[in-house]
Amino acid sequence: MPPQIDAHSLSRLSFANHLEPKSVMSQPAWHRFNTLMRTTKRRRGEWIFSLGDPADTIYFLQTGRMKITGLSEEGQEVLHDVIGPGEIFGETSTLLRIPRTTSAQALETCLLGEIHLKDFESLLKMYPELSFQLLKSVGMRLKKTEAQLVNVICNDISQRVREALKDLMHSELRMAPANGEIRIKMTQQDLANLIGASRQKTSQALKELENAGVLRLMYGSILITAPQKLRAS
Repeated sequence: MPPQIDAHSLSRLSFANHLEPKSVMSQPAWHRFNTLMRTTKRRRGEWIFSLGDPADTIYFLQTGRMKITGLSEEGQEVLHDVIGPGEIFGETSTLLRIPRTTSAQALETCLLGEIHLKDFESLLKMYPELSFQLLKSVGMRLKKTEAQLVNVICNDISQRVREALKDLMHSELRMAPANGEIRIKMTQQDLANLIGASRQKTSQALKELENAGVLRLMYGSILITAPQKLRAS
């Protein structure tokens, strides 16, 4: 029997808009979803797919973190997003039947649910409510992309860093509510790629925030020590 997806993870599916499972899927749809899903374990650093690969599978991240990247015109890596448990990815190219427009790499050991395009399409035909939730997911993703673009175009690097950290902090709280300090599992280079800036200038902006008592730079992560101070900046 294929591994089953627990209700807690399912309730956080990105296309479900973080609603409770039973308000997103009927019981038959939920059962069918579990039946068609194949679960695999991926190692830290493993590439799930790369730019230009054929796309025939949609992925559901059950545990761990994944980074979604692209390439600039100069061939440099551009970080599009870092996603966590309960989110889906790889659906756009798969549904459009075009080669992958991004790459996905595991930032830590992950459990992935994988569903083939033909199986997912059969679910959408049988349970139309999923199509609506999927459209909501695409809309939310576009809204986030627009906000990131505005941040890059309209703000200086210091402000880009602050706005990106606020967004990442919000994502961390959604996935694992915390009191006090918030750890963002992202390197300074990844943050620089996310905001379209050099690592040197990104590091300078982070150092200013560290000197102001907003955060502490750690190996492979950024610890927000004063979340309220960051939100007010």
